[in-house]
Amino acid sequence: MGRIRNFNRDAVLESAVDVFWERGYDGAGMQEICRVTGLNPGSVYAAFGDKHGLFIEALKSYMASMSRETIARLNSNPSGRAGIADYYAALIEAMLDGKRRWGCLVTNSIVEFAMNDPQISEAFQLHLARLETALSGAIERAKQAGELSRDVNAAEAAVFLVCTTQGLNVLAKTRPSQRTLEAITRHAFTAVGFKA
Repeated sequence: MGRIRNFNRDAVLESAVDVFWERGYDGAGMQEICRVTGLNPGSVYAAFGDKHGLFIEALKSYMASMSRETIARLNSNPSGRAGIADYYAALIEAMLDGKRRWGCLVTNSIVEFAMNDPQISEAFQLHLARLETALSGAIERAKQAGELSRDVNAAEAAVFLVCTTQGLNVLAKTRPSQRTLEAITRHAFTAVGFKA
């Protein structure tokens, strides 16, 4: 077996994230993966085991990055309402002009794998739980600040917003208008109990 050449693992994972995100697991061929990562097939197999191993590492890298960004955005504003609004504004902007036009790698993978892969399913559950927890914290801050009724169940509202986010991620692949995306988030805010 040949020696693995040195490479920047983070850079390889970032490139792999992009190809899996844009094309899906099944749509990402090994030739394309090698082209975007700069690795030859032997190096991919030696470093990650196989395409599935590379996908798992890329997915986990993506989820860690997205979780950090989401938590930071939701917590960056003392106002829970403003933190949630900032999160959705950034999400919409990325859906219109950024990589989120491909949807979300997590959501796309949930749809593609339908939770049939236990290793991937566990990673999904962890990622969605982190999002729920971050949203629930922002909702609790909104309640404490009087931006939302104290009767609102923060955990249930967070689950609803996670579902809204996942729906937006699926919709993003259809190239919706900014108006459509903003209308959905506005209605989600109303459903949770925020005043317009």
